Amino acid sequence: MTDTVLYDVDDQGVVVLTLSRPDRRNMWTATMEAEFYDCLDRAAGDSTVRVIVVTGAGTSFVPGLDPEVLASVSSGVAYTNNRRPQTHATTVPKPIIGAINGACAGIGLAQALMFDYRFAARGVKFSTAFAKRGLPAEDAAAWVLTRLCGPSHAFELLASGRVFQADEAHRLGVVQRLSEPGSVVDDAVTFARGLAANVSPVAMAMIKSQVWRDSEATMEAARIRAQYLLQLAKEQPDFAEGTASLTDRRPPIFPPYPGLNL
Repeated sequence: MTDTVLYDVDDQGVVVLTLSRPDRRNMWTATMEAEFYDCLDRAAGDSTVRVIVVTGAGTSFVPGLDPEVLASVSSGVAYTNNRRPQTHATTVPKPIIGAINGACAGIGLAQALMFDYRFAARGVKFSTAFAKRGLPAEDAAAWVLTRLCGPSHAFELLASGRVFQADEAHRLGVVQRLSEPGSVVDDAVTFARGLAANVSPVAMAMIKSQVWRDSEATMEAARIRAQYLLQLAKEQPDFAEGTASLTDRRPPIFPPYPGLNL
């Protein structure tokens, strides 16, 4: 546990990270950002963790940057020093599942876009918000949105800064699954436990790396890298266990992620 992020690991390989500034509706600060990334790094190195779920405390996810911080930044105060990029979640070698339980806007949406898969509760409100503050899309938010919903929809969402709800976010591909209010964390954890129980940690890490990194490469470069990863995977215990479990007709028992350099 940190001051603004709760770290809760279950006995099935899933950690739930809860962004928690309930007195400020989980509005983002440099402290929360640093502690969130520290928790992601902790989960990456935690042998008991196979899948990460991220949600917000109470009825909000992250409705944006805290106005007090925004006022300071607009007056010329540095947001923070030695800041890690907001794409940090994409480099964590374990799946990150968003359980978006409430308002998700601005930097909150930018963070959620860096997750690998997103659940959202019906009725949740989203907004890019940047343009209304005189700002462009943060870090790689425009890059991800364009790939999720196409350039025209991405432009409209970013340029208008309008509010859109979970149903539209699902239709556009911004989120992948809808949940009933109050059940989004349970739904995300159930999905995460399925991955933790049935999928090789090595395979998940490699697939995540391919999904994020291959989109920056040519098809031929992706093919060559896949061949390298395939050979590397065959050298890991997960491959032997996956094959043996199929032959033995039993569930696989994969070892913890070994920390490969991908």
